[in-house]
Amino acid sequence: MIAKFKDELFLRRFTSTIVGGEALLLLLAALFLVVESFISQVKNVDALIAEIVFAILGGFGLLMAAKGIRSGKRFGNSPAMLANLIALAVSYYIWEGGWPWIALTLGSFAVLAIFGILLMTAQSAKRDKFA
Repeated sequence: MIAKFKDELFLRRFTSTIVGGEALLLLLAALFLVVESFISQVKNVDALIAEIVFAILGGFGLLMAAKGIRSGKRFGNSPAMLANLIALAVSYYIWEGGWPWIALTLGSFAVLAIFGILLMTAQSAKRDKFA
């Protein structure tokens, strides 16, 4: 399995799949917030709208980052790295809030994505150095 992470194509597919999955989860969270706003009473409409807009923009941004990572472009690395570093902090607060399984799942996906991005960057730097 470790040898597969030396294969650049496998690594790009692996990382873009994780980042794309995170994007889909953000879009599903936005959909959940929209549906929930119709079936329950909303106390703070401004905050709800801001969360929905943030989730939609973040989801589409991560989808574009995943597309860039899969195609081998570097423009997807920085937004995906930033989003996953934020996800690590969010997973810590979810842990503190008493939801350890959700926190571990989110943290695991964030660490895997960060690991993949760092490995891709190291491989491309090594390739550029010897080219």
